[in-house]
Amino acid sequence: MFITACQTTKIDKIDDPYGAFAVGDSFTPIRDADFAKQMKRSIPNPEDTILFIYNHGTSNGGHGQKCYPELIPSYARAIVREHKETVIFYLCSQQVSGKTPGEARYFKRSVEIELLLEKFKRHGITPDRTFLLGHSGGASTTLVAAADIPDSFNGFIVSAPGYGYAYTGKSKESDNLAPYYQIWKSTVEQATEKPGLVYSFKGDTIAPPEDLDFMKEMNNIKLLIQTPEDCGISDFHGYPWSRCFREKETPKIWQYIQQRIFAAQNQISNNIN
Repeated sequence: MFITACQTTKIDKIDDPYGAFAVGDSFTPIRDADFAKQMKRSIPNPEDTILFIYNHGTSNGGHGQKCYPELIPSYARAIVREHKETVIFYLCSQQVSGKTPGEARYFKRSVEIELLLEKFKRHGITPDRTFLLGHSGGASTTLVAAADIPDSFNGFIVSAPGYGYAYTGKSKESDNLAPYYQIWKSTVEQATEKPGLVYSFKGDTIAPPEDLDFMKEMNNIKLLIQTPEDCGISDFHGYPWSRCFREKETPKIWQYIQQRIFAAQNQISNNIN
């Protein structure tokens, strides 16, 4: 689901962007043909860089998907502003869902992420310094990637994940929706190798917290079900764009990132010794 948000940084518009690099206060949308050049420009010292891949939400099953990389959540922008060693790449995905539950767009997007991470790895960014971010359909994409390619990154932070049909108001246990929910749930339940943060918001009708009850049994996931504050966001699905979320959660997210990097470095050191 597409979420709008206000941004303070003015950027140039381009048609059909492949994505954008966020580095410090700069934000550079690019076309596919410019990716390699901009990757080298934005990440001159890959061995010292912490990389985030941001996965956006989707609308209409991905059909006719419009991508607005300037609408990255404010907490993510806060991280790259405050920590000069960090870079975010916002991937504009155009993957679309097929006609069966097994052809959902987040499965296809997981493959897309795997190929993208290979490009960054060849540039010199190691998996222990790579993290996935995502919201809504992009959160589901990230969780599927955590099941499919856990060795390609070090952790994940997602908000409001869902199987894509809660907005209809129909029960996920109904005959036509149960297959979609069950294949999504069974896939996410396999994402057990890397610890991650999953945010969910009470009152969110697009990605209801109760759809995530199964995550309470997943020891690697910290499920954070929050009651949104009155903070200028009327749509609870978009709460990660609020000032309240940014101010309260960004320090916790950064602490999680540092803990994951420290743990990975210890693991590498132990393997050497």
